[in-house]
Amino acid sequence: MPAEEGRIIVFKEPVPNKVMTGHVIRRESVPNEGSCRVKCYMEPNCVSINMGPLKEGTLECELNNATAENENVFDLRNKDAHTYLAIENPCSSSPCLNNGTCQAGFTSKGFRCICLPLFPGTNCAAKSCSDQKRIEPGAESGSYVIDPDGEGGLLPMYNVICNMTDKNGTGVTVISHDSENRTQVKGYEAAGSYSRDIHYTGASLSQLESLTRVSLHCDQFIKYECNHSLLLWPHNNKNSSFGWWVSRDDDKMTYWGGATENGKCACGMNNTCANPNRGCNCDKNDKEWREDSGLLTDKTKLPVKQLRFGDTGGTKEQGYHTLGKLKCYGIA
Repeated sequence: MPAEEGRIIVFKEPVPNKVMTGHVIRRESVPNEGSCRVKCYMEPNCVSINMGPLKEGTLECELNNATAENENVFDLRNKDAHTYLAIENPCSSSPCLNNGTCQAGFTSKGFRCICLPLFPGTNCAAKSCSDQKRIEPGAESGSYVIDPDGEGGLLPMYNVICNMTDKNGTGVTVISHDSENRTQVKGYEAAGSYSRDIHYTGASLSQLESLTRVSLHCDQFIKYECNHSLLLWPHNNKNSSFGWWVSRDDDKMTYWGGATENGKCACGMNNTCANPNRGCNCDKNDKEWREDSGLLTDKTKLPVKQLRFGDTGGTKEQGYHTLGKLKCYGIA
């Protein structure tokens, strides 16, 4: 395939008495070094050349698809009267995933990826773990690079953990954060006066929003354990709860895991709360340890950006919050 107009390559200094071995993709006889360089330019997969001595007006020109960097450094061997010449090669960092072919000298990034079918991203990355599982049914759980934006996306790729057995083996993208441990809330009386910002590992909220958009389902476990501490019950007869969570778009969310209606927890949806007249177990507000927990499932609001609590300023009042990892699966 000839190089397209606009390929830009820059040759480094020649290395005398050396050749690259094991990566030759074409051999030709040319009249001079300049012609060999042009041959490399015209071959999109060429990133270095070997040149033999000039004999009877011709030069042996070998085009290589690798440079002597990283794992190929030992493929540069001694050979008298020959010359090795490499280009500046952004492909040496292996930016093309899933067996895609990197070609140097193209696009504003300095390279382009020729991807296998079903990997449409600019770097041949799957959009999510479910996408990876669809393309590669035998994929095992572990660390993967995903690109939810896909072709032409502006957000960078990022590393995630893929659980390839959970959710009936659909391929679950799992995102950790810095607030997963059970954490005490004590000494914060005013509504929402306790505040905990959630920072996700390896990805921005914009990147996670892209993940939720390409996923069919997303969920996040949330739990509040309470002792004489109200959760969602209005205080001072006002329509404002003591606790809430904040969506990725900074919306104040006044329902809890397992519920979809404001002012309710899971028990409020099925009428099993400790006080049947209130929407959460914690809102009985007695001196017994109680718990409200469940999954948040509205992917247009996830992930949780912040947790807010109050009513823990009294001597016997306290609570503990736990927030699980963000999990997304299925293909939207």
